[in-house]
Amino acid sequence: MTKRGTYSFPKKEHLKSKTTIEHLYAKGASATVFPLRAIFVALPQQQQEHPAATILVSVAKRRFRHAVDRNLMKRRIREAYRLNKPTFIEHLQSQGKHLAIAILYIDNKPAGTEYLKRKMAKLLASIIEKEQKTCGSI
Repeated sequence: MTKRGTYSFPKKEHLKSKTTIEHLYAKGASATVFPLRAIFVALPQQQQEHPAATILVSVAKRRFRHAVDRNLMKRRIREAYRLNKPTFIEHLQSQGKHLAIAILYIDNKPAGTEYLKRKMAKLLASIIEKEQKTCGSI
């Protein structure tokens, strides 16, 4: 990864495949660090040309009725991921693994950016730990 692209979050790292998302929710393992929950699954060998991790961020309408509030939380979560991404991606690349990950916000109250950065670091460490134990593939 280049120095310039270390903290970026380009479109190719966004999880958009309907079949992958369906499989992720059906067969994926989960990790929770309140107020974040991650569901993740390993990608098969034929999708190895994709980035080491593709991410989907979700904030439930039931928790935040107004779209501006949901979008604010999604921006904060993406920012927290982007800032914690380099070490996570380095670990995945060293292991030769490719993951699809859905990150869900499970609290009813908005959280600050600094708080989310700390929790995201713990969540990504938890994903690495659980991924080494059990992770299904498509």
